[in-house]
Amino acid sequence: MSALNSEAPRCECGALETLSKEPSIPIVFDAELNEYHIVGTGQQQVLIYHCIFCGGQTPASRRDELFMHVTKEEFEKLRKATNGLKTVDDVVGAFGPPDFDHPAGISSTEPVGLGPRRTTDFRQITFSSLSDTADVHVAIGLNDKVQFSFTPKPVARD
Repeated sequence: MSALNSEAPRCECGALETLSKEPSIPIVFDAELNEYHIVGTGQQQVLIYHCIFCGGQTPASRRDELFMHVTKEEFEKLRKATNGLKTVDDVVGAFGPPDFDHPAGISSTEPVGLGPRRTTDFRQITFSSLSDTADVHVAIGLNDKVQFSFTPKPVARD
């Protein structure tokens, strides 16, 4: 479920801009990304999608400009290359050693519901050399079962 209501008009009231200039208010504007965030005491950031006063959409983010575009063809190539790989041994046998091995590379937190929430860390290995535009991430669960995700690589910066 997206937090963005694409039917809402753009915010023009200026409240977020004004609040972001007040040091005592935990709203900041990231000019590089063209985004407003709420910043917690531990510097955690929560993206603001709609103005808290008028309900209008915040400015269009430039976040996508920081990452390469992964074509449908490239995505399908990676999907086919990983199809049928079920365990870590299968993955390493097909692709060789990973470029990165993160013992607690991905966390999963159960949604708020009845009882306490539980967060579980999973090992994640990453292959960067399989594609020019995407990294292949492999989350490793119980019994070394694997799940794949493909994420765009950052755009090279000057």
